[in-house]
Amino acid sequence: MTTPSVHVLRASVGVVERLRTAPREAGRVHSVFERALNIDWHDGRLLTLQSPGPLLAPFAATLARLPRSCAIVPGLPMWRRGDVLTLDGVVLDPRGTAAIDPTMPEARTSPGSVFAVLPTAPSVAKGLASEIGCRARSRLADGVSRRDPGAFIQGALGLIGLGEGLTPAGDDCLVGALAALRRFTPSWLDAHPEIRTTVEQTAAVATTTVAHEFVAHALAGRFAESVVDLLTADSADEIRCAATRLLGSGATSGADTLCGVELALAALRNRTS
Repeated sequence: MTTPSVHVLRASVGVVERLRTAPREAGRVHSVFERALNIDWHDGRLLTLQSPGPLLAPFAATLARLPRSCAIVPGLPMWRRGDVLTLDGVVLDPRGTAAIDPTMPEARTSPGSVFAVLPTAPSVAKGLASEIGCRARSRLADGVSRRDPGAFIQGALGLIGLGEGLTPAGDDCLVGALAALRRFTPSWLDAHPEIRTTVEQTAAVATTTVAHEFVAHALAGRFAESVVDLLTADSADEIRCAATRLLGSGATSGADTLCGVELALAALRNRTS
C-alpha cells in the first residue's frame, strides 16, 4: 500500500529551516481547525500547517492539502523520517518548499497615503469597545503620537489577552498596530528594546499560546501575508483589496487587526500634524 504524501508548498523562511532541521520527534499537535493545524514544535514554539493560500501566520507553512483524520487530535506526535515528516501515516514532504519572507519592510513614504484610503474597520469586538479596551487603545495611541515608550507599553499590556477566542481581540489589535509601526517607524521600536522585552514577557503568560506567537513575531517585525500585503500595497485599489482579504481572516481577527493598523496610522498622522 502506498503511503499518502503531501508536499509543503510555501513557508516562511524560519519555518523552512525549522522543518529542515527537526529532530526525530519533531513536535505534537496543539490544536486542529478547518483550515489549519497548529503544532507544538520541539523548540517550544508553535508551527502552523495550513491549506493552500496566503500564509495565515509568519510561523506557517501551506500544504498541497491538509491531512484529515479523526486520529489527528491534540497530542498526536509528528515524526521526522529522513528528509520528510509524518503525521498519522501521512508523509509531509518539505523538499523544494518556496521560502517566503514575512518581514515587514520599512516604507519610504509617509503613512498618510495609506490612511487616506484605508477602509474603516467594522465595529470593534466587545473587548476592544469595553472601558478597559478603550483605555488601552488610547494609551497605545498616545504612546505612538508622543513617542512615549512607557505609555505604549501600558496600552499594549492592557490589550494582551483582552477578549476571547484563539487570538483575543486585544492581541489582534496590538499586532495590527505593531505592523504599522514596523512599516513606518521601525527605528523608534528598535530604539526602545524595553517595549519588545516587556510586551513579549507579558504575552507569554497573559494570553493564549497562539496569540503569544503572533505577538512575539510582530515584535520581531514578522506578520501574516495579508498584513504585509496591506501595508506594502502600491495603489488605493490594492490597499482596498488587501484590506478586504484581511477582513476575511478568522471570525473577527482580521477586523481587530485592521483596527490596530488604523489606530497606529492615525497616531502617526497626528504626530506629523
